[in-house]
Amino acid sequence: MEQIQSSKNKGEAVFWSHLGKIYKQKSLPFSKLKVGDVVLTDKENISNELYEHYMEQFKPPLLDFTNTHDMEIMKEFEEILKGLSTSTEEVEVTNTSEIRNAIRSLKPKKSAGYDNISNFIIKRLPPGYIQGLGNCFNLWLKECRMPNEWKLAKIKTLNKLKAGVPKSDQTRPISLLATHSKLYEKILLTRIRSWAESNHIIPKEQSGFRPNCLIPTRVLSIYQEVLNNMAANSPTLSIYFDYQKAYDKVWHAALIVKLSRANIPSALLKTIWFWLSMREAVVVYGELSTIFHSDIVRQTGAFSTHIFADDLNVLISAPLGKKLEPMLQFLELEGTK
Repeated sequence: MEQIQSSKNKGEAVFWSHLGKIYKQKSLPFSKLKVGDVVLTDKENISNELYEHYMEQFKPPLLDFTNTHDMEIMKEFEEILKGLSTSTEEVEVTNTSEIRNAIRSLKPKKSAGYDNISNFIIKRLPPGYIQGLGNCFNLWLKECRMPNEWKLAKIKTLNKLKAGVPKSDQTRPISLLATHSKLYEKILLTRIRSWAESNHIIPKEQSGFRPNCLIPTRVLSIYQEVLNNMAANSPTLSIYFDYQKAYDKVWHAALIVKLSRANIPSALLKTIWFWLSMREAVVVYGELSTIFHSDIVRQTGAFSTHIFADDLNVLISAPLGKKLEPMLQFLELEGTK
């Protein structure tokens, strides 16, 4: 309580930050892993089991070759890739000022990816390093690519259980990428966000990963909508969606097709596809496991959260009846806008 009281004098934001750290539940370490009725205790066996589990989990979605829609998407996707291979467009280059601001925005964490370079180290590099980094970034922006080494995710596993021996599906994967890739993503994000906002790609109701658009603001707007309907003696239907493992299971080919249909600049689309393709991961538990191909995308990155919006609320006020069936056509129409 003394910590809470002392932090309260530092301002509201700092107070709630301190309060969150004090009451935040920590993940318990685990030295055993349950597989069926067997409990594994050997580190190598646990590492291999986690490797097999996450390699299976992060496999790309299977295509249904008998589905006409899937085949049409794949055909369009292949045509898009042919066009991108001959495209000469370039992404807008960056400068030392933009990179410096991106470095300032990093949290001083000491956790690191496969290259063992943390945010803490990056924030303490001399100014001359930023100029060299800018030269590299500009070369890659012009070529619509990034180093393949940045696509390797180091997966650390956390225990979801508060007690007992966890199973593989009761662990939470935390994927860590190279810190330099975070800076590069921030540079790309400004270009993608500028295109999306200027072309009104993202609906105004979308919150959570946009500047000055907080989730509490959206919650208040939903609450106000319900109050307005109650005042008019009208019921409200609200449907909430949370797509399971959206960052791991989104069909990348369909995503590229959708962005292409939205008329995203070819240079940005080419860079996004390079960013998505040929990703790899390695599970860390004691020793490193074998590297495997993966469609995993780091969920904590600003770039990935902008592309993979996995929470949806559909608020319907009219037409509304006692049964859901008459509204299906209306929901289909609204959901495909």
